[in-house]
Amino acid sequence: MKLFDKISLWWHNIFRKRKIAIVEPESGVESWYAHLSPVSMVMSCIALIFIVFIILLTLVAYTPLLDMMPGYRTDATRSRQTLIRTLIRVDSLEQKMNDMLIYNENRILVVDGKMPTMSSVRNDSTTFDKSIVPPSQADTLFRRQMENDRRYTLNAGKSQQRTTISAVKPMEGIVSEGFNAKVGLFGIRMAAAPESEVVAVADGTVIAVDWSPEGGNTVVLQHDNGMMTIYRNLSGAIATKGHRVSESEVIGYSSVEDQADKMFEFEMWMGGKPLNPQSYILF
Repeated sequence: MKLFDKISLWWHNIFRKRKIAIVEPESGVESWYAHLSPVSMVMSCIALIFIVFIILLTLVAYTPLLDMMPGYRTDATRSRQTLIRTLIRVDSLEQKMNDMLIYNENRILVVDGKMPTMSSVRNDSTTFDKSIVPPSQADTLFRRQMENDRRYTLNAGKSQQRTTISAVKPMEGIVSEGFNAKVGLFGIRMAAAPESEVVAVADGTVIAVDWSPEGGNTVVLQHDNGMMTIYRNLSGAIATKGHRVSESEVIGYSSVEDQADKMFEFEMWMGGKPLNPQSYILF
């Protein structure tokens, strides 16, 4: 048989219909039958696979099917933690770049013989320039009157001077909740990568290392200027009571949990009154 005849016969066979029937064994009666060719069977299988693929794609996109798959939630959590670490690094780099720009601008002003513009930090971490609001004539007269009064003079003595607080930020992270004494938050809450280093904001002595269900692992430092700092919700504390720590020395690590009530908390107290850390430390 020639090759052309073989190809023609094969082509004819794949399109020739066969009868597929379901026969009852006892009576021999056909209960169902269909006429299908090999090509139609292949096309039917492809169509069935395509329909199943569309159904699975719809379930994955619009239902929590993936959450029920073993191992998927672990990968999703790991991806989320990686994203949080990346955002923290980007935020830290942005803050450092802004600090460098401000520092360079002030250096240029000093070299030119000008006074750098002083700025203050609001509670919402935005800066404003005090020089845009010039003092009025009434303010100037009142200032002169108060400065001439010996009881309120700025040179009356060191007892009337405000204590200067020099401190570094306790951890590299993002401030998630600011100081709000009205709701019982006497410090700030910070979000950071799990197991981030927590450091002492200034030289001091460890006066307490404790654990409680509300505050987790807690470290309390007493500083030389009368200030007291509290570090809550630590995953682990490496400082010991009575130990003398230096500024930027590691005293513990942040928690691995990201719930609001388990985030790292930092408090500053002076004279029995809470202070807003964002007013004294650049976060």
